[in-house]
Amino acid sequence: MVERQPIRAALAAFLGTAIEWYDFYIYGTAAALVFGDVFFATKDPFMGVLASLATFAVGFVARPFGALIFGHLGDKVGRKKSLIITLAVMGIATTLIGILPSFHSIGIMAAVMLVLLRLVQGVAVGGEWGGAVLIATEHAPAKWRTFLASAPQYGSPIGLILATLAFRAVSALPQQDFQSWGWRIPFILSGVLVIVAFIIRAGVNESPEMLAQLNKASSHDVVPVREVLKTRKRAVVLGIGLSLLGIAGFYFITTLMISYTTTYLNIQRSQILDIISWVGIVELASFPVGSYIATRIGERRLLLLTTGAACLWSAPMMMLVVSGSVANIAIGILVATFLIGAYYAVIASYLPRAFPVRMRYTGISLSFQLCGAIFGGTTPLVGVWLAHAYGVQWGPLAALFALIAGGAFLSIWFLPVEDEAAATKVALGRADRSAYAVNS
Repeated sequence: MVERQPIRAALAAFLGTAIEWYDFYIYGTAAALVFGDVFFATKDPFMGVLASLATFAVGFVARPFGALIFGHLGDKVGRKKSLIITLAVMGIATTLIGILPSFHSIGIMAAVMLVLLRLVQGVAVGGEWGGAVLIATEHAPAKWRTFLASAPQYGSPIGLILATLAFRAVSALPQQDFQSWGWRIPFILSGVLVIVAFIIRAGVNESPEMLAQLNKASSHDVVPVREVLKTRKRAVVLGIGLSLLGIAGFYFITTLMISYTTTYLNIQRSQILDIISWVGIVELASFPVGSYIATRIGERRLLLLTTGAACLWSAPMMMLVVSGSVANIAIGILVATFLIGAYYAVIASYLPRAFPVRMRYTGISLSFQLCGAIFGGTTPLVGVWLAHAYGVQWGPLAALFALIAGGAFLSIWFLPVEDEAAATKVALGRADRSAYAVNS
């Protein structure tokens, strides 16, 4: 029986990443909806939401440490081993959050334990994205590189859809039941999903490029993070900027909008969750569109076009949102989602070209996760602060979104990457390797 490793690798990257993002998103949703009441004792709803969103931001702070730990492991012993460990760590941490006692049961220790488990989640996610992208990219033949490299990106909207549906189901419970035990169900279900993804991921071969690198005697003395910081500092800084729209922009239209619309616009929780469910669907539709256009006009041009359009859309989007109409809110958020999705699909194959194989896992993970640590977790916090300071006005939040998109545009413009013709030539050389068709 002949198996196609590129497809299997892409599928395994997608499924594992979907579950890890499901875990990450249920935390973000719970932080916006319930953690302020369950884990933080305060009479001021604003302070409760702010405290719970601060624990959401803690996960982003931990992600660069995961990038260092698992990037080193992935560059030294292989992408596959690193990815299996990240999946197990994430599943255990998420399940434990689901059984944590509340503040009313054990006091401040509940919040302390929540923060510690959130840190563990962040470390796991910090090592996941880079490895999943590389296991798909480094297996992919040239003509399908942009499409197959985007496979882990599909995990994000699928994880969001699953997380939102899970919370949509339990939010139908009476408020008292939802706050006491209903919110815990999506977290506990994670344990079952992780077992399925673990089995699939274990069946994938190591990537051909990584196997070739492991066979080089000189690779054993390399410390990836040291080499990245010594020779690729500019690429890391611009890689952080490259990731802005995909990370900070996404949490702007999801976590921030959940909190903003329910707190300041009096939108019902079920209504905004329905819109966020559509975010995942629209993002899924935008991925193949973005990948296809990128294969026709070039990845760099696609990235510049989508970031420029997102910057221009910032003002109309927030005007629609502050109108208070559910239909207008949906239009504003979903148009932005399409632009972000088309962009996000393509950075998976674009960013790895800024780093050589021997330091690639560490390089792209540091870039992506440092962006998350600096801008991803803080974007909802800054947005809530702006809303609290200026009230229901479209200008401040529109400016915040425009800064995010503009920063990404400039980073793409200046990021030094292997040119696409050279990348295609290398990928064509890989296409003939026997790793793409193995006997099982």
